[in-house]
Amino acid sequence: MSRPHQYIALVSSLPHLGKLFSRKDVPISGFRLKQRLSMLEPAHASLLREMVEVTAWAGVAGYDRDIDVIRRANKVLADLAAYPDLQHLVGARMETRTLIAALRRRRDGQESAGDIENWGFGRWCAQVKANWSDPAFGLGHFMPWVGEAHQLMRAGDHIAMERLVLTQVFRQMSHYGNLHEFDFEAVAIYVLRWVIVERWSRYNEADARARLATLVASALGGKTDDGSKAGRPDLFSDFTSALEGAPS
Repeated sequence: MSRPHQYIALVSSLPHLGKLFSRKDVPISGFRLKQRLSMLEPAHASLLREMVEVTAWAGVAGYDRDIDVIRRANKVLADLAAYPDLQHLVGARMETRTLIAALRRRRDGQESAGDIENWGFGRWCAQVKANWSDPAFGLGHFMPWVGEAHQLMRAGDHIAMERLVLTQVFRQMSHYGNLHEFDFEAVAIYVLRWVIVERWSRYNEADARARLATLVASALGGKTDDGSKAGRPDLFSDFTSALEGAPS
């Protein structure tokens, strides 16, 4: 367990990130954030790296098969057993990624969800499979963003698509972030939010098109459209590389 005063000091040292899309600069650099995170307990630092790895495209890009990404996610969820809110957050990120993958597959002409158990994750797999022809997979009544994402993907509006998905992810984080103040969960959620804010600060349309194309090349990660394997940085070398990129 962490020492309370240690985490109060850590959280207090992290500047407010502000609203998503509200600024083009990041209030704390990756280098400075890494310095702050040196205050984490070793076990917590390890868990945070696991979370970043499985939620960031840079982390899952090294896996050849979607089923391997799913297994990795389940391992991370098991390791987070003492932190149910972080479990829910990681699970929600994986489910969002699955819905995007389903939209891509359908857009590219796939006539059914097929073996979704091998490329999809989470609660909505059966719903997606049973409602493949519905624009929002039958989820539009309480997840209206899925139908909007369907329209944007078909229109090829990469900027609006990425903005929409990042907004949903940020809202998920804000919900759980409101439940924590000076604990490990608060630090982890801050880092995942920082990844998105930092990414948006470097945002441009060309990058958005390239990222979206790579993200949807397969369901959860892995190979690009041309069949080549996407590069994977060493996420465990330090926190700076671990915090690179956070696809939805």
